[in-house]
Amino acid sequence: MSKKGLIVERSVSVRAGGRAGLGWVDICWSAFLVLLVSFPTMTVEEDWHGSPMIDQPGHLWIAAAVLVSLAFLAGGALIGYRRPYDAARHGAAVGAVSVAVLLVGALARRYVLEHGYLPHAVVGLWGIGTVGSLALCVMGSQIGRRLAPAHAPDLPKEI
Repeated sequence: MSKKGLIVERSVSVRAGGRAGLGWVDICWSAFLVLLVSFPTMTVEEDWHGSPMIDQPGHLWIAAAVLVSLAFLAGGALIGYRRPYDAARHGAAVGAVSVAVLLVGALARRYVLEHGYLPHAVVGLWGIGTVGSLALCVMGSQIGRRLAPAHAPDLPKEI
């Protein structure tokens, strides 16, 4: 079989208006990378010697915060590499999915372990963390976009 002039097309969902939709498979893989690092890190941080690291003397909590931040940056870089033509939008989607899963887990943990008690200061910190996480994913997506090859992987290619 001759491959000369053959065009290989990958399915790209198209919305009304002709714009390509979000690549949910790539978003899920990137979010999985974020959660693979951040979920265990945050679980250990929350129960370090019986209480959260931030409530204990010392600065060990900073290492956990940096590790989780790097996870969001790496997840954004992965989606930016996979979807360079629309990196920022996909990076924001990765951040939103990852933060949503982490917040549901944090709320469930607080509901089960602390019987629904949620201080206002914690809600404020979660809000700041959400904005920071989304920003890190979008920044990471721009790094990934710059590292991506010249052609977008989801566009039709000639063999």
